[in-house]
Amino acid sequence: MSGHESPSIYHLLDSNVPPNPLEIPVVESHILDLVHRISELRRLEDELGRHQAILSPVRRVPREVLGHIFTFLQPFAYGEEVRNSAGRKELVGLSLVCKLWHDATLFTHELWAGLQIKPRHTVESFKPVEAWFSHTGSLRRRLQYDGWHMDDCDAFTDRPRLFDDCGRPNLYLELEPSPCVLATSVLPHLLTSGPPLDHLTLMCSTTECFQQFRDVMESLRDHSANAKPRPWDTLRSLSLKFQSVIYERNNLQPLFGPHFEHLPFVESLEVHLPTDEARFDMDFDASHLELNISPALIERLTTFAICCPWPGAHLLKLLQHCHSVETLTIENQPLIVRYLASPLILPKLRTLRIRNSRDVDLLRLLKAPQLVNLDIENIEMLPLDPVKEEKLVVPLTTFLEQSGCAQGFRSFRLGRCIIDAEQLFTILSYLPSSLATLTLDSLDVDMRRLWKLFKDLDASRDGNDLCFYNLEMLEILNFPSAGRHLDAVVDYIKSRGSSLKFKLVASYKMREQRVLKEKDIRDSLRRAGSGVDANVVPGWPHVLSAA
Repeated sequence: MSGHESPSIYHLLDSNVPPNPLEIPVVESHILDLVHRISELRRLEDELGRHQAILSPVRRVPREVLGHIFTFLQPFAYGEEVRNSAGRKELVGLSLVCKLWHDATLFTHELWAGLQIKPRHTVESFKPVEAWFSHTGSLRRRLQYDGWHMDDCDAFTDRPRLFDDCGRPNLYLELEPSPCVLATSVLPHLLTSGPPLDHLTLMCSTTECFQQFRDVMESLRDHSANAKPRPWDTLRSLSLKFQSVIYERNNLQPLFGPHFEHLPFVESLEVHLPTDEARFDMDFDASHLELNISPALIERLTTFAICCPWPGAHLLKLLQHCHSVETLTIENQPLIVRYLASPLILPKLRTLRIRNSRDVDLLRLLKAPQLVNLDIENIEMLPLDPVKEEKLVVPLTTFLEQSGCAQGFRSFRLGRCIIDAEQLFTILSYLPSSLATLTLDSLDVDMRRLWKLFKDLDASRDGNDLCFYNLEMLEILNFPSAGRHLDAVVDYIKSRGSSLKFKLVASYKMREQRVLKEKDIRDSLRRAGSGVDANVVPGWPHVLSAA
């Protein structure tokens, strides 16, 4: 071997032979060379990744598409599309990822259209709120004031908040009246000289807060040199919700001041008075109490939602002016006495919702010839108390008969109540044949008995004028899964053959091995040639746990 040639080390690679003194430098040289080559390969691998990232499909997603994806992350505060503090931080965090994401969030106006503020947002918050809404472009803006929930971090730094005595003196502590957090917030200034708003939700601690808020609004208008209409006056939709009602006393009788006078002439109005505050401890007649909502305002409404637990004819006094209302929601209506000799006509009503009421006797007093959708939920609120026939079946059938809406009636929903199968059968069989969507949600009912009644009814008709002939959607939601009860519905559909071609959507309240699975239902209906498409979706407990 010449002096210029390195000794071969290949015999050392696959053996345990120790290297001699001449071979050691050669091995060390090879190691350094391999380390260098590996470092170069790693550098090239990193460079390859950077180049491949240029062609990444995510990188080529248009900012409009990316912004639309971001809208699905938008939180909902109390059922409204508004961003609370956590939602605002989330949106800012998305905008800091990169320039593309920053542009996507900035130019997706929908992300900025809804905003929640709290009492801690004082006058100093005016500019930040105005800047936030400046990103909405021409979209309609939604603002929610949450005066119900205040964490420690939300409290004022310069004065205490007396939750139960907002704007009133605390007699036990002998303190001066505490400032009304609504009246001293940024909201009156926003509604006087801020950006235009489409919808406003006021979640007030008390009705007294709203009274003081109105006083501040009037004082700001008196001192404002701005001639253009206030955002308060140009609202299209307004929601007023109260935790408690403060009544004045006159000869031991309650008085409800003119809190709702001079409301803006909106198209959509919601007024929600709490239930418990109306359960008066003293024995007095509440029928003289007035909401004092202007009839001129009611006549302009197309959407109206009212929760007023006072007994008496308050609701009827309002409904007689609902000439233009198309969507009406009535909640917590107390027992009503027949105040009208003939039904009250709601000529344009298309959707009627009744919530959390002891009965639906009010339906006897109404006539809705243009009714399309009827939604009733939570009748008989006492636990384990089934709905009585005179509280649901009779008023409902009377209402449908006197309304004469059979031609245009399209959907019916009944939710959250205990009902006898025969009573539910009577209701469903009385619905117009034009029915397209039927929803039974969270009902405690004997499904086997119910659908056997329909099966027997169809058999007696011998193929003529069968039930649910025009049905497009049947929803049986949050059904108790103690056993295979949904098979009663499947058996009824199969018995009809190919005469039904609607979509069946079902969900259970809990996971259980004995419930019918989607694949089983699909296969069973397919073999029967029913033409019905079935889906079993997660029930509400599973949706909440997944969230």
